[in-house]
Amino acid sequence: MKKRKVLAFILIGLAIGVFVIQPLAISLLMYDMQGDNGSWWEYLPPSYQQVVGAWDLDQAIIKLLFGLLGIALSLMFMIRQKLFQLIRRRDKLVEIRELIAAGENQQVEFKSTLRWDLKQFKPNKALEDVVAKTIAGFMNTRGGHLFIGIDDDGEPLGLIEDYRCLKKPGRDGFEQYIMQLVSTKLGTNYCSLVRVSFYQIKACDICHLVIQGSGTPVYMHKDDRSHFYIRTGNGTRELDIPEALNYIEDNLNRH
Repeated sequence: MKKRKVLAFILIGLAIGVFVIQPLAISLLMYDMQGDNGSWWEYLPPSYQQVVGAWDLDQAIIKLLFGLLGIALSLMFMIRQKLFQLIRRRDKLVEIRELIAAGENQQVEFKSTLRWDLKQFKPNKALEDVVAKTIAGFMNTRGGHLFIGIDDDGEPLGLIEDYRCLKKPGRDGFEQYIMQLVSTKLGTNYCSLVRVSFYQIKACDICHLVIQGSGTPVYMHKDDRSHFYIRTGNGTRELDIPEALNYIEDNLNRH
């Protein structure tokens, strides 16, 4: 866990212990000592005054104890939150493995790399176009899953070479490059249809794109013209103008 996050939870817990739990405890004690007469919340203002105003040794020790109680509760909440996150991530990884094991289909596609050419051993812009057209195809159909760093047989290759040829290496730089690609090739308004996640399989980083279907036609901009793609089977196919118009009329213009 990051040190700043732990420190933040400690400070929040300390504040809750001293300025929330302690006044509540004092007000309840005062209410009980008065024989449960009147309204309990009437004792809250004097309780806060006592907490803020009294700083002798005894009161300092009491404040410390309530502060420690608040810190303990805060850290327990943080650990519980972290455990839930780990469980959700474990379950998600199981789901990801199952998707990959099932192989490519109309809603699942594998790409070995984003821009690194495994044959020429250098970045290749044409590979980025292949990724962009696949994303467009999913958007024009019913959405789907695109895995980058996985070969055609479903074996993880990782993203190390892609990372190395980015201005900002690593997962953050990779995600930024993906969103920039979507924005440039398809349009900024379609970035919201793409959710990017990363997982480790066999010690290899892989990128998982969850792509939502679009209610409007999505065109890929290339060579000074627009291209329209859809998913057919386990591949992505470009439609000519008459086919595209018919497809859009039948599938995307119903509302």
